[in-house]
Amino acid sequence: MRHLEGTPRSQTLLLPPSVEDYVPEDHPVRVIDAFVDSLNLSEMGFRKAQTAHTGRRPYHPGDLLKLYIYAYLNQTSSTRRLEKECHRNLEVLWLMKQLAPDFKTIADFRKDNGDAVKKVCRQFIVFCKQAGLVSGQLVAIDGSKFKAAASKDQAVTRKQLEKQLGKLDQKIDRYLAQLAASEQGGDSGLNSDKVSEALAYLEAHKAELQDELKTLVDEDKTQHCRTEPDARLMKSGREGMVVGYNAQNAVDEEHQLIVHHELTQAGNDNQQLKPIAQEARDVLEGELETIVADAGYSNGQQISDLQSSEYDVAVPSNRAVNNQGAGGHFQKSDFTYLPEEDAYRCPAGKLLPHKTVSNKDRMHLYARSGCNQCPLQSQCTKADRRWVSRHFDEEALDRADDSATPERMIRRMATVEPTFATLKRLLNKGRFTCWGLGSASSEYSLGVLSYNLMRAINVLGVKGILARLA
Repeated sequence: MRHLEGTPRSQTLLLPPSVEDYVPEDHPVRVIDAFVDSLNLSEMGFRKAQTAHTGRRPYHPGDLLKLYIYAYLNQTSSTRRLEKECHRNLEVLWLMKQLAPDFKTIADFRKDNGDAVKKVCRQFIVFCKQAGLVSGQLVAIDGSKFKAAASKDQAVTRKQLEKQLGKLDQKIDRYLAQLAASEQGGDSGLNSDKVSEALAYLEAHKAELQDELKTLVDEDKTQHCRTEPDARLMKSGREGMVVGYNAQNAVDEEHQLIVHHELTQAGNDNQQLKPIAQEARDVLEGELETIVADAGYSNGQQISDLQSSEYDVAVPSNRAVNNQGAGGHFQKSDFTYLPEEDAYRCPAGKLLPHKTVSNKDRMHLYARSGCNQCPLQSQCTKADRRWVSRHFDEEALDRADDSATPERMIRRMATVEPTFATLKRLLNKGRFTCWGLGSASSEYSLGVLSYNLMRAINVLGVKGILARLA
């Protein structure tokens, strides 16, 4: 019988005599090693980069950073599994120089160095910019929900607590009524001791819920996650409501590199455009021309501020229809704004002067009376007065809306949305393994760093990056 046969286990040399021979010259693990070695980890704020003269010698943060980058490139986030890989994986043996830290040491590094890892992400983008991989001509911004480590069942809202308290009151009243009926009618079939025990439990549970509700009211919060207070209950497209965080990415169109990222607790993207764009500009050293985002980022004040800084902002309008009547009614676009008179002219030729201001909604309101005598009333309003609103930053919103052409929106989608798909594949199918915003941010930054490294290798190749790092 002619079968392939393995090497005898008693053979003296099973592996190459040198650890250097464990990985090929064009293996991505060599890029990880060279890039981390090029960093000044002390300046970036890594803990234990500077050691004390006494005590046990710690692992170098550079070695642990290399291990984590390799781990996320290979979709491994479990620290216990990483501990095993340090003993059996030839690539990890080469990368770690045969060091084998325990899982607790590995986990503590990720938890304690979130801000420093984010600086490493920024430094890699600087390297990519010098290598010509980032242009800044068009940067797309978008957000996506990532699940927290906590269970969704641990999240409660004010309404849920109030509903639970109402049900508890009903149960308590029912038990009290049973006790009262038993005492009056001499019902010997009722076990008073067990009923009293159940009442005591319900009263204790009610007190806990009341304390939890009071805390939410005192802190002016609408929700709370019992096991992970940093996480928030938020809408997530097809998945409905999830307990997690809102991840923000600013992606350069040239090679889909993430130039800036942020993990936030915000349930929507309405307040994220300006801070993310400014951080992206700083990373690109001011070389940012066009910012593209979807309608969820439509914020007049932030768009106006960015346009005043000479950015081309392309964001579709996300404003409500001015007239909610039946189809065929005149919309706001049918009214002409007269800036000299600060008034609107309606389709019937009448003026709607400025009436009042809504600071909460950042709106100017215009109206006129006597619409019930207008021959076009049936196409305009059922009331005697038609109102038209104008945003404080109406002109900025219009310019951003005009810039958001269908072609740019397609480019936005093709630039930023694939990054989230890849990151969710790298990061445990979009669910963090770390608890709390700080640790989850560190985990997300490691995922972003691994993603950018993979993109750069795909473009330049291992040898091309090593030549630039040399």
